[in-house]
Amino acid sequence: MRILSLRLAVLAGLALAALAGVAVAQTPVADKPAEKPAAKPVRSIPYVSILGDDGRQRHYETNAIPLLFNRACFGWRMYLGGPNRTVTLTEVLTTSQPAEQVIAGPETEVSADKTRATTKMREVVQDGVLQRSWCIIPGDPPGIYTYDISIDGEPRGEFVFCAIEMPDQNTNIDPRDLNCPNKFNSVNARPFAPRKAS
Repeated sequence: MRILSLRLAVLAGLALAALAGVAVAQTPVADKPAEKPAAKPVRSIPYVSILGDDGRQRHYETNAIPLLFNRACFGWRMYLGGPNRTVTLTEVLTTSQPAEQVIAGPETEVSADKTRATTKMREVVQDGVLQRSWCIIPGDPPGIYTYDISIDGEPRGEFVFCAIEMPDQNTNIDPRDLNCPNKFNSVNARPFAPRKAS
């Protein structure tokens, strides 16, 4: 597993997706007030991104991870709401089988059996959203991967993925079509509630 902060790539993809869903502005009829387009709900989701042979990064709302080495990444986006702020994040990534290797920064502690990576760090909640991801490297095992997320010391959610072997390493796969026994386990976090000063 290799940790990678895909904020810019993911945010760019999410921005493009949001723009694709925006209707073309129409001139309102004189005797009818203009209707505001419905805001697309912001949700907490698991996601997978794949770097294709064409060099394009594709993003999917799914929890099925194709084990495409150095091409696929998986992560979570959690909607917390509230103002932009910095929080203390504890992210525990657990795999059902040991990884051959784990490449991570100094903020991550890896268990001796290489089945758990605990990351503790300060992260920025931007526009009410917090997100992180890891990327697939050779030696990452198939099976269940679970993220347990705590923010400012409080448990806030769990994302469960299934990693699926891809013998042909074909990057033209749509991970939403993969057979995952726990398909798309999305989490909705509690709305932001500021802490009271002690």
